Amino acid sequence: MSGLIAARTPFRATTRQESLVGSDPSLVRMELGDRDSVVAALKGVETVFLNSSQHPEMAAHQSGLIDAAAQAGVRHVVKVSAGSAATGRDKPSWVGRAHAEIEAHLERSGLGSTILRPNYFMQNLLGLAPAIVAGKLPMALQEHRLALVDARDIAAVAAAVLRNPDAHRGRSYEVTGPESLTPADIADLISAGLGKRVNHAPLTLEELRASATRSGAPEWIQRHVVELMDIYARDDSVGLVSHDVELVTGHAPVGLAKFVDDHAPRFGSVT
Repeated sequence: MSGLIAARTPFRATTRQESLVGSDPSLVRMELGDRDSVVAALKGVETVFLNSSQHPEMAAHQSGLIDAAAQAGVRHVVKVSAGSAATGRDKPSWVGRAHAEIEAHLERSGLGSTILRPNYFMQNLLGLAPAIVAGKLPMALQEHRLALVDARDIAAVAAAVLRNPDAHRGRSYEVTGPESLTPADIADLISAGLGKRVNHAPLTLEELRASATRSGAPEWIQRHVVELMDIYARDDSVGLVSHDVELVTGHAPVGLAKFVDDHAPRFGSVT
């Protein structure tokens, strides 16, 4: 939202929390599973930013919004999908298959569209902060590479597209960071940024699932993280660096060293 606010671009944001509605005139209630709330939220809207959390009903919910958008006269939908390595009807990831289904539905809708396909979020590392504080980077990868991206760059790309959707009609963007890194590389950059040694601690997929179970994650989230890391271990394209962030925004994406520096207190910096 900050990119739209800075450009003075009018927008309407949605929330499922009824208690928040009324606190801000640009905030309206919408629940993707509630058709009436979707229709009301879309009234008078020309461009939609479509991004929702992973959920077993994600494909049905987002496809329903696309249908409602077409009926409401929306001109363009900017959809956050998943990286190309994880997206496809033949992929062993239920989330990837859902995104592929939504993308196909959006194409059939006749609406103008732009697809954003981000790589592995740097912000995922924040969830590993307790282990990193203890000097370990637990990842279910060996020497496989990732082109991690800062979610702030995903937001910057989205804001740029939303400000001028016609210029990006029919485009798909691979949203990555500027580096292709192995888990050992990631651990080294974290170590340098924090001033203390952090070592990669490889996990098996079974250990990853067990960790997700212990955290209380529902079964469909457990399945997702295991399926995703299995794809990352098999598809080298997740390590490919794209220049789409700079192409769309005009600035280079954030590197991992900068991300670590910005979040050093969360990781237990000693420098």
